[in-house]
Amino acid sequence: MYDDDVRIRSAQPEEAEELTDIAWSSKAYWDYPVDVMNRFRGLLTIEQDFIEDNPTYLIEHEDTGEKVGFYALEKRDGRLWLRHLWILPDEIGSGLGGKLFLHACEIAETMGADELYIISDPNAEEFYLHMGAERIGEEPAEGMSERMQPVLRMKL
Repeated sequence: MYDDDVRIRSAQPEEAEELTDIAWSSKAYWDYPVDVMNRFRGLLTIEQDFIEDNPTYLIEHEDTGEKVGFYALEKRDGRLWLRHLWILPDEIGSGLGGKLFLHACEIAETMGADELYIISDPNAEEFYLHMGAERIGEEPAEGMSERMQPVLRMKL
């Protein structure tokens, strides 16, 4: 578990490519076939304007500045959604994902949200349930109507 040697800070638009690399590495951790990974392209590509328009935070090692994960929040349909939460594969299980998720919950509260909604990769659902979220349904993955993803809600 990390406490003093990492920091969470706002991401800058010019860091979009680095965040995209983190998202791709994290998704690839689950050994999706290449054709499926390519279908995730829209979800996994972080654009500068997305960072400008949505609260986006990254976690990095203080001593090296290495970026190891990030999350973003997005207002949509009158709800606040956890749009992204990605951790580099070498850091999965280190506690950084939990640290980022709790930070996201705190930021969501400061934005006036009572609940945070999450569309989870099926492989990450257990993480969110462990963090206190509840499953409220499922919906098709972006661009893949045959692949269902859990929808969760975290009461803040």
